[in-house]
Amino acid sequence: MAKIVLTLFALALILGQTNGDVNGGVNCERDVLHLVKPCSLFVLAQDPKPSEECCVGLQSLAKTAAASQSDRKVLCDCIKYLEKFGIVNYTKAKQLPQLCQFTAFMPIEPNPDCS
Repeated sequence: MAKIVLTLFALALILGQTNGDVNGGVNCERDVLHLVKPCSLFVLAQDPKPSEECCVGLQSLAKTAAASQSDRKVLCDCIKYLEKFGIVNYTKAKQLPQLCQFTAFMPIEPNPDCS
């Protein structure tokens, strides 16, 4: 658990220093990090199901992705970047669209193609 907290803290520091608005719209730190962070306990740890906060965040991101192809690409790039900081259990991550009732807006796999 301490490793997860440390990883999330490092992510916040890195994103706070390096990511501003991308394409004038979606901001990785402001618009993505706080929405996917609650999901880390499910995809990086042993939680048996995603939290309600995780699902609400992913549903929000899915709505943003559905509204704009450029935002969808930016969201994918942001999440792809965040995945580098933890060992994602893709078997569990692939369950998120069904468990949280949203349409996947990016491939749920290692090193997804965001184009």
